[in-house]
Amino acid sequence: MGRRQEEEEQDGNDEEEQQEEEEEEAEEKHNPQEEFPQTPKCKYNTSGKSHANRTWIFGKVLDPHSVAIQRANRWFLFSCVVGVAVDPLFLSLLSINSQLSCLYIQVVYAIVVTTLRCLVDAMYLWQIWLQLKLAYVSKKSLVLGRGDLVWDARKIAHHYLWPLQGFAFDVFVILPIPQTMLWIVVPSLVAQGGVTIRIMNYILLAFLFQYIPKLLHLVLVGRRLQRVTGYIFGTAYSGFVLNLAAYFSAAHVAGSIWYLLTVQRVESCIHSECANMENCNPAYLGCPQTVAFSTQPLIDPNRLAWAQDPAIANNCFSAGPMPGGNFSFGIYSLAVPLVTDNIPVNKILLPLFWGVMTMSSFGNALTPTDHTLEVVFSLFVVTLGLLLFSMLIGNIQGFLRSITAKKEETQLRIRDQEWWMRRRQLPATLRQRVRKHERQKWAATRGVDEEASVRDLPVGLRRDIKRHLCLDLVRQVPLFDQMDDLVLNNICERLKPLLFIKGEKVLNAGDPVRQMLFIVRGHMKSEYHMHPSNRTSTCILGPGNFCGDELISWCLSKPRNDCLPLSMVTLTTRDLTEVFGLEAQDLRYITKHFPFKFANDQLKHTARYYSSSWRMWAAATVQLAWRRHKARCSPNPSGALNFAECSLSPNDALQNSNLTRSQRDRLRFYTAIFTSPKPQDNLE
Repeated sequence: MGRRQEEEEQDGNDEEEQQEEEEEEAEEKHNPQEEFPQTPKCKYNTSGKSHANRTWIFGKVLDPHSVAIQRANRWFLFSCVVGVAVDPLFLSLLSINSQLSCLYIQVVYAIVVTTLRCLVDAMYLWQIWLQLKLAYVSKKSLVLGRGDLVWDARKIAHHYLWPLQGFAFDVFVILPIPQTMLWIVVPSLVAQGGVTIRIMNYILLAFLFQYIPKLLHLVLVGRRLQRVTGYIFGTAYSGFVLNLAAYFSAAHVAGSIWYLLTVQRVESCIHSECANMENCNPAYLGCPQTVAFSTQPLIDPNRLAWAQDPAIANNCFSAGPMPGGNFSFGIYSLAVPLVTDNIPVNKILLPLFWGVMTMSSFGNALTPTDHTLEVVFSLFVVTLGLLLFSMLIGNIQGFLRSITAKKEETQLRIRDQEWWMRRRQLPATLRQRVRKHERQKWAATRGVDEEASVRDLPVGLRRDIKRHLCLDLVRQVPLFDQMDDLVLNNICERLKPLLFIKGEKVLNAGDPVRQMLFIVRGHMKSEYHMHPSNRTSTCILGPGNFCGDELISWCLSKPRNDCLPLSMVTLTTRDLTEVFGLEAQDLRYITKHFPFKFANDQLKHTARYYSSSWRMWAAATVQLAWRRHKARCSPNPSGALNFAECSLSPNDALQNSNLTRSQRDRLRFYTAIFTSPKPQDNLE
């Protein structure tokens, strides 16, 4: 039979291949361009894409690096933490009825806890279904980098189903062991009565049997997600929250076990009192309704008479030994009144408080008796609290250090600056400017060095970041508006952020221009001095404006001039100003490698039109021409071209000379021309 099936499969494959060949031949016959030579068809290894698009019984294979899967992993990790917090609630479902002194399960509390556990198990089932179609990282490819993903659906299923820590482990942690103990095993044992002390041992063993592997499963899930994606949450704050949640979860588990052992000690006390009474039946230790509300039916008068015995109330329902009592609860004395409480919230908060208090104080408040289980439990809680509290303090310290690291670094630098200024005996005005600059820089950047942040990134990523930050600003400059993306990318890559405080002189007239400045935020005042009349022409530069355009003509000058051009204006900040600076050598590098982009008439006209120096010169020239025209049309032309303001006016000086009126007007005209020199550039 096996050979026949193999032969039939081979025949079917041969028929399919023949049909494909016939279809290809038919396409070639009907191809109208068959007289032209066809290029050979290259075969590429597209196995990854084919497997990625393959669907099987569980659906399409998914990429673990996608945003949706990473978000789903975070939600699943959160559900794992919730599951770790829900399972200890099964330990606090037992209560003792104060009227009948019997053991029972609170039904409302049990339904709520079971519902929460079922919801968490549903999230686990969804994660199991997701793992069956989620690509994984091949171990053979981890030699270099983070590895390659395996897209084969069969390999994915085999990789998840075969290992012990895979599918089998995921199924084990969602087995309904607590639900079975709560709704089947424990009610039957309580109904039998007798030695009810063993019930708490069974519950505790069943809880630890699944809870310890569940904690290990949570650790493995976190490592698996971190191995695939490289990180889970990615921030120091989230790591601190996870460590704090782990600490409170451990305190919650310790408190729940503490409550369960308290119920066991109270039941032990009731059992000892029952053994000393003649009218006590061991079946009385279990309530008539094992799963019920707080009230129980009062039918049996013998049971009621036994439960109302004062010895039980004095010895078993009081914290510590009472007068005439002979039973000590040790570390459980605080929880003795809680076993008869009908409010579930109290059974959660008080054990949680006891766990946090005991673990934080390393068990200083514990006074255990000579009971073996009590001593072992105390040692476990003290040791666990010591480890987890030390880890929590270390994580808190690391979290606070990550928050205040930049601030402390800035404070140390300011302290060094203060020491240096005192040593060099700087005047108070300079010291105040230095302090103001440091405060403004901290307010603007919070101690983050932008250049250092992107310096170690790949070239392509660094270029894209610079392009995102500076491209819109550079495009606002009319000089670069018509440039292509290649030139703009090189300009953006070389821009550096700068910060100037209010009233700072960025550049003085006559100083060499070392960089072009592109204003991002704030305003600058540009002052153009006209000598020797001591007149000043002023304009305000705001966001989107630029200065230092003398460097463009300097870069395009032929022959090459190594001396930087001199500034004709004085730049002063009017408020806190943030700018991007382009160094002279960087601009020369760009103009040298892209000369055809800068050598055109349109650039020359644009540079002169938007240049602050040329605009000021043009304004002075227009003003001079207007005053000259006004002097010609005025009946008193001697005062029309009066620019100077001094003790001896030019008119008085000229009137005392031997020049004629026309000669005096021409002298005034030449004087005005010399006081507004034309800017020099090399754009001709």
